[in-house]
Amino acid sequence: SLMECYDELGNRYQLPAYCLAPPVNLVSEGNDRNVSEHSELQEKKEKKFQLKVRLSTGKDLRLSATMADSIRQLKKQLQIQEDIDAANQRWFFSGKLLTDKTRLLDTKMQKDFVIQVIVSQPIIPN
Repeated sequence: SLMECYDELGNRYQLPAYCLAPPVNLVSEGNDRNVSEHSELQEKKEKKFQLKVRLSTGKDLRLSATMADSIRQLKKQLQIQEDIDAANQRWFFSGKLLTDKTRLLDTKMQKDFVIQVIVSQPIIPN
């Protein structure tokens, strides 16, 4: 494990757990303004809106989304709605490929922006 390690001379070193993981028991010492900003940010994340998606087939769709949704979640939603396998979808915004772990909040997109989805056809073996 990472708790113990040896150098090239065979000396053993033991590392405490707090060196390997971020602390989980920290309390932020923010003022009320930071708390209100945080709650506003939470509300913005949780507020549902209609995300405009343009498929490479030329079809425009709207998906129900929040800013906290990941691209993986939205791919699954599109798969259910349009029967397009998530593995055959590539999502682009502002010229950049969006990975499955990316959240809409990370893209800094606004309400009326469009996400492009390139749909690739599955290869059918002969």
